[in-house]
Amino acid sequence: MNLKVGSMGKRSLLLLACLVTAAVFAAGTVRAADARTFYMGFMTFLHDIGPRAEAEFRDFVRQNGDIVDIQFEGVPWVEALADMPFHENLMKEWKQQKALVPPGVKLYLGVTPLNGVRAAMADYRGASEHMPLPGKFKGKAFDDPVIMKAYLNYCKRAAEFFQPDFMAIGIETNELYHNAPADWPGYVKLHKYVYRELKRLHRNLPIFTTLTLHSMLNPNWKDRQQMFEAFTQLMDCNDLVVISFYPFFGHLSAEVDEAFAWLTRSFDQFGKPYAVGESGESAEAMRVPFGEHVVTMDGSPELQASFYKKLLALAEQRKFTFVIESIPRDYDARWKKNKDEFPPFFIAWKDCGLIDGEGNKRPAYYTWREYFDMPLKPLPVGGYK
Repeated sequence: MNLKVGSMGKRSLLLLACLVTAAVFAAGTVRAADARTFYMGFMTFLHDIGPRAEAEFRDFVRQNGDIVDIQFEGVPWVEALADMPFHENLMKEWKQQKALVPPGVKLYLGVTPLNGVRAAMADYRGASEHMPLPGKFKGKAFDDPVIMKAYLNYCKRAAEFFQPDFMAIGIETNELYHNAPADWPGYVKLHKYVYRELKRLHRNLPIFTTLTLHSMLNPNWKDRQQMFEAFTQLMDCNDLVVISFYPFFGHLSAEVDEAFAWLTRSFDQFGKPYAVGESGESAEAMRVPFGEHVVTMDGSPELQASFYKKLLALAEQRKFTFVIESIPRDYDARWKKNKDEFPPFFIAWKDCGLIDGEGNKRPAYYTWREYFDMPLKPLPVGGYK
């Protein structure tokens, strides 16, 4: 597969040396430091439902992490526009999610104006998560004054409630360009507007949007170069380069080193710190339904451990800000009880845990601990406006 999308042309000998060094780290033969600069943590996707699973998640974070990633889909468009209280169900969810963060642990908050498949405006979040857009919002462009005002108000209130240490105001937004390129210019205007207005209130809060590395390199997506160039339009209003990376999407499990080389080769030009907002590799081979098609995805405990070995080595070598592992424990129990609440393709992540469904530690867990046990010495995040 050609991984030259967004290449900057000839590279200096220094960059070549850095890439070689990164490859050595990825091979696991060299340790460059006795401390890590990056926070390590997990998304609040629980393996089961109920208070016991919540308590087990908090305990797992206390023992194995120092940052938690909370993400929300849908926007309370009506209430945000009118500056009215949000629905009690949404506020209950906010309180439950915030309670999953142990004291002293950093918080990364992610919200987005895009829907779940990153193809259009986010659904309305009223009494439930995926409600139809009210008439006043239907057919609006992302840079329509009504949308811009409502989404800014939503982000302001989310930041005030959660007091995050890091905040995404868009999730995996490069995929909007692929799915609906005509909507991209309006989204760029929305992102920059919300970023700048939030910075007036939270000058030292790192604010950004995230991108899917596996989509940037998916060989079946023929607009990869254009998608990369479109995403660079956001970089003057991104404090970090934050990726989602699931190698099994796009069949990249055997090309992780090449993917990381493309990432740094393409984004070093912006001088922004890197971070991982979501990551995961399956410990089991999967047959995943996507509409009318079924896709076979690679996976094994050894492949999963190899992925985290390479990812964490890169994070150490390039001084990432944080690394988020998406699924701490396989959600077999939740899948059996509430399978109908998920789209069928959600089975793709079911066996991505560092802990399997029975509570056993996989080899990737010990790779994680190798880095987590290092003393944490985080670096300040620059690039604020």
